[in-house]
Amino acid sequence: MKVQTTVRIEDSVLKEAKEIFSCFGMTISDAVNMFLAKSVLEQGLPFSVTLPQTENPSEDLAKRIANLKNGKNTEDFSSSQELFEELGI
Repeated sequence: MKVQTTVRIEDSVLKEAKEIFSCFGMTISDAVNMFLAKSVLEQGLPFSVTLPQTENPSEDLAKRIANLKNGKNTEDFSSSQELFEELGI
């Protein structure tokens, strides 16, 4: 059974996240579900929390977004379910 919840997210972060996730055919809801499922699977955050190892984190993020837009270093999935299966969740 799915439940509905509310979270507060900065407008600019939400806008960028939607743009990124749409490149993968995902919604914000898909991404949150994937994050939570992976957190439960790993019993913690599904990524390490560290300070960026770059001199200009904003520039690095811009390059990563450009890679997504240009299809570099990406893998396409026809649905969020296909992505979940690839991730084993």
